[in-house]
Amino acid sequence: MLEKVSQDRTFIVWLTLALLAAAFYMFRPYINFILVAAVLALATSHAHLALTALCEKVLRPAFVGVNATWFSALILSALFLLLIFFPLIYFVATSYNQVMSLDLDELGQTLALFIDKATALVDEIPLLKEPLSQLKEQGLAFARGPMIGTLVNQSASVLAGIGGLIMQIIWILVFYLLFNGYSRQILGFVSALNPMSSEHEGYLLRECTGTVAVVLYGTLFNMVAQGLAFGLLMSFFPGYNSVYLGVLAGFCSVIPIVGAALVYVPVVIMELLAGAWGNALIIVVFAWVVMGFIIDNVLRMIFIGTLKRMFGFEYRMNEILIMLAILAGLATFGFWGLIIGPSILALALAAANLYSSGLVKEN
Repeated sequence: MLEKVSQDRTFIVWLTLALLAAAFYMFRPYINFILVAAVLALATSHAHLALTALCEKVLRPAFVGVNATWFSALILSALFLLLIFFPLIYFVATSYNQVMSLDLDELGQTLALFIDKATALVDEIPLLKEPLSQLKEQGLAFARGPMIGTLVNQSASVLAGIGGLIMQIIWILVFYLLFNGYSRQILGFVSALNPMSSEHEGYLLRECTGTVAVVLYGTLFNMVAQGLAFGLLMSFFPGYNSVYLGVLAGFCSVIPIVGAALVYVPVVIMELLAGAWGNALIIVVFAWVVMGFIIDNVLRMIFIGTLKRMFGFEYRMNEILIMLAILAGLATFGFWGLIIGPSILALALAAANLYSSGLVKEN
């Protein structure tokens, strides 16, 4: 009898492993999406729990059949749609239309005029005169040659290829909804299979979710706040699509180190070449003071501190380590390494700290 029970258990173990391997093979094209969705679900787990409790308190008396867990999962997925998906579609559609409607002759003339004015600003410096003359000749040859048409066509192809990123976001949101909807069942299953104690599990979960939550909420706040601020500023300057520039500045703010400078620096250069020195100065001061200091350093920390008090998450990782993890994640996993990188490093540091602090004891 005992031998039969042992054989039955062994068979179930091997059957489970085989089926898990088959499921992994079947879903291998979606592994990256599942991983990103899982990290997003961990990062927003505090908000999901708080929203679920609020839904149970508000909706249960009026709507008895409403599942609060799934309702809060739908709300969080809708928020991600509003903050990321719709602005990205607007940016891609507007950029593609603008590229396809370009007049190549007019663009070449504009570039030639831009090169003339740019070189004239520093033409009086003796050390730069000779290299600038060579750059000017090369730039004018490019602006008046056939290469500019090739560059425009390649830009249109790149923008059309961003549709793949939109499909990635759709799949990630689908898995994100499932992770939030089945969060209790998934956590219970993982906890049952995990040989660690509940104390160790809770420690690793707190360290990982706290760090990733700070990165995610801080990134979303920067993206929305800087995009709104720059779009509002550009609405006071004629000749610009303020909504488009605001959306572009918001997405560029996600990029470490350079951030929204990828947007406002070209605008400042255009104002300088047009002779509008006052406008250029206003944009630079606004970008450095409001966007670079107040939003990125003051308001973001206040926002994260408020969320920490509301949801009770913590993080102990150094800001420099977080930035390095983001850069490494972007280099390894692409765009979604923005949150995968910090989560991996947070888990690694938490596991090392768990071992070194004596929480793991060997006989």
